Amino acid sequence: MISKLINFLIILLSLISFNLYANNLVIKGLSKLTIDDLQTQTSIKLNKNIYTEDEINLIIKDLYTSDLIFDIKYINENNNFNLIIEENKLIENIFINGNTRIDDDLILKNIISKNSKLVNKNSIREDINIIKNIYLMKGFNYVNVIVSTEKFSDDRINLIFDITENTQSKIDRIKFKGNDTFSNRYLLSLINSKASNFYNIFSAGSNLNIDNFDFDVNKIKTFYKQKGFFDVDVNFTINENISNKYTLIFYINEGDRLILDDFIIDISDTNLSNIISNDFKNLKRNFSKNNFYYDQFIVDDFLAKINKSLIDNNQFNTSFYANLELNKETKKLVFKQDSIKPIIVNKINIFGNEITKDKTIRSKLSFEPGDYLNSNSINSSKNNLLKFKYINKVDIKTETINDISNVNIIIDENKKTGQFLAGGTFSGDLGPGVTFAINDNNIFGTGNIVDAKISANQENILFNSTFTQYPTSANNIKNKYSIFNIETDLSNSFGFKKDEYGFSYSINFEYNKMLDIKSGISYKNSERHSPKKSVESISDNIGEYDIYALNFSIIQNNTNDFLYPTDGKSNSIYFEYSPKDISDDSFYKFILKSDIYRQFKNSNRFLFLSNDLGFADSLEGKLSTVNAFSLGGLNFKGFDYRGVGPKQDNIYLGGNNFFSTTIGYGGSFLFDDNDNINTKIFYSMGSIWNSDYSNQNEFEVRTSLGLSFDILTLVGPISLSYAIPIEKNNNDVTNEFNFSIGTSF
Repeated sequence: MISKLINFLIILLSLISFNLYANNLVIKGLSKLTIDDLQTQTSIKLNKNIYTEDEINLIIKDLYTSDLIFDIKYINENNNFNLIIEENKLIENIFINGNTRIDDDLILKNIISKNSKLVNKNSIREDINIIKNIYLMKGFNYVNVIVSTEKFSDDRINLIFDITENTQSKIDRIKFKGNDTFSNRYLLSLINSKASNFYNIFSAGSNLNIDNFDFDVNKIKTFYKQKGFFDVDVNFTINENISNKYTLIFYINEGDRLILDDFIIDISDTNLSNIISNDFKNLKRNFSKNNFYYDQFIVDDFLAKINKSLIDNNQFNTSFYANLELNKETKKLVFKQDSIKPIIVNKINIFGNEITKDKTIRSKLSFEPGDYLNSNSINSSKNNLLKFKYINKVDIKTETINDISNVNIIIDENKKTGQFLAGGTFSGDLGPGVTFAINDNNIFGTGNIVDAKISANQENILFNSTFTQYPTSANNIKNKYSIFNIETDLSNSFGFKKDEYGFSYSINFEYNKMLDIKSGISYKNSERHSPKKSVESISDNIGEYDIYALNFSIIQNNTNDFLYPTDGKSNSIYFEYSPKDISDDSFYKFILKSDIYRQFKNSNRFLFLSNDLGFADSLEGKLSTVNAFSLGGLNFKGFDYRGVGPKQDNIYLGGNNFFSTTIGYGGSFLFDDNDNINTKIFYSMGSIWNSDYSNQNEFEVRTSLGLSFDILTLVGPISLSYAIPIEKNNNDVTNEFNFSIGTSF
C-alpha cells in the first residue's frame, strides 16, 4: 500500500514538472523564458490552483502585449487552460518580395523591424501600414502586404514581407472650374499635380494622393490672395474614369478682386523720402499697368528695394512695411515707417555639412561677423547657396540677445555629387551623337567642380576636362581651367580635317543675378590636313598652327526660364582676339545676340524677337574659313546646315559678316489645360557676306516662314520644325525639316 502511494506521488510530481501547473493552467513552449520572466509581464499570479475565465483572458492580454512573446495559442481542454507560448526571436534577415515599383532600400529604411532586433508583432503591424503608406504616395491604393517568418536557427528567424502591388492609380486629366481670371495653363504651372495624357509624352502624371491635392488647393488659394482675391474658395473632386485613371477637378470661387484707390507712404524724414522716391514712383507705375489690382508680388518687390536702399545708405534704424486700410469709401495701400534696433552678426554656425567644408559655405554668404544683419542679406545668402548642386535645402535661423545675433545655417547636403553620365544626343546640324561624362560638383567638399567628357557626332570627336574653382574669398567669382583634344572632319563643308589640342583659362564675374562678365585666354595647336581638293580656300588652311587668343563676353539675362523662356530678355556681347605677333592664325571676331520675349498677361502665349549679328576679319592675310561664320540649320531654319553663303567648287566658304532675325508667336498646342507641347510660328531673315575667298559678296537677304513643335521636358525642349524658304540664292541648300534636342532657336 505504501509503495503504491509513493508511485502515485512520483507520477503526480512528474506531471506537475512537465506541465508546470496542471491544475487549471498549463504553460508550454518555453525555452529561453521562465515562469518568473512571464510573471513580470502580468499582475495575475501564475502559481494559483484555480483560475477564472476572466483571469485567463487578462493573462493572455498581458502576455500578448509583451515584447518577449511573439504569439500565444489558447486551448481549453479537460478543464485545463493551455497556453502555448511562441517566444520572440531575433531577426537575421529581412526579405522584401513582389516589389517591382519600390526599391528594397526605401522600404527597409522606413520600417521599424531591423536585423538583429527581436521580432515584435506590434512593430510588424506598424510596418505593414508603413509599406502601404509608401505605396500610397506612389498612387498604389490597393496594395496588399503579407508577413511570414522562416527559421534560420534556434533563436533567429528570417522576416519576409510579400507585397502585391496591384495597379497604380494615376491622374490622367486635370480640370479647373470657375477660374475666370487666370487660364488653366497658368494655374497648372503653379500646382505640383500633373496629368498623364497621350500628348504628354514626357510626363508620367501624378499619383492618386489626397495629401498632394490638398497641398495644391493651398497653393491656388495663396496665389489668388496674392493677386487680390481675398475671399477666394477652392475645393477639388476626383472622378474615376477607367482602369485606375482619374480626373482631378479644382472648383474655384474667385470672389471679388481688390482694386486700390490710393497709395500712401508715411514718411517725415526728407532724406529718407529722397532715397525711396524713385522706387515709390515705379510702384505706382507698376500698379497702373496692373489696372490698380492688388498684387502682393509688386508690394514685396517694392519693400525689398526700399529696405535695401536704406541699408545701402547706412539707414539701419528704419524699415518699412505695408498695410491695407479698407473701408466702404476707400481702399488704400499704406507703407509705414518702423523704427528698429540694428542687429550685429556675432557668430555664424553651420550644421548638417558632412562633406562640404565650412569655409566653402561661408564664402557663399553675403554677410559675416561684425556686419549688420537684415532679411535681405539672409534671403540673398539662402538663394545663393541653393544655386549649387551640392545643397538640397537651406534654413537660416537667428538667435538675438541684446542686439547681437548668432546665425545658425542648417544645410541639407547632397552627398552624392559625383556621377557618371552616358547618353545619346541629336542635333539638327550635326546629327546623332553620343556623350560620356564623369563629374563631381563638390570635389573634396570645396564646392569646386571637376568635369571630364567624351562626345562624338558625325563631325567631331571631343575630349574635354574642366576644373571650375570658386575662390573662398568671393562668392561671385569662378575660375575655369580646361584641357581639350578634338578631331573634326570638315571634308563635306570646308574640304579638310583638323586635329586640335590645347588648354584655356577663364574668369567669370557674376555682377548680379542678371549680369555675367567673363574673360579668358586660350592656346591650341591646330593641325589641318587631308585636303579634299586643290583649291585656294583649302590650301591656305592646310598646315600646323599655334593659336593664342583672348576673349571677353558680357551676358545679361532676365528671362523666366533658362531652357524655354517665354518672358524677359537676354543680350550678349562676345569678342575674341588672336594677335598676329604671337599667333600663327591671327584674327578678331565680334558677335552680338539679343533675344526678347513678351508673355501675354495671365497666359502662356508670347511674342519673341531673336537677333544675331557677327563681324570677323583676319589681322594678316585672309580670314581662314574655319574662323568665318556660317549660316543655316539651327541658326536659320529652312536652310541646310552651312547651306547659306558662297561656295567655291562645292566647298563652303562662309563669310566674314552675318546677321539673322527671327520674329514669332508661341504658346500651347491644342489642349490649353495641361499639354506639354508648345508651338511657334516664326518668320526669319538673314544674310552672310564678305568672304575673303569669293568675289560674290553682295548683301543678299534670305527669308523663311515656319512652324515648330516644342515638347517640353526636364532636360529641355525637343523641337521639330518645318520652315519654307521664301527668298533664297540659287546656290543655297534648303532643308525644310529640322529636329533638335535641348533647344528650339
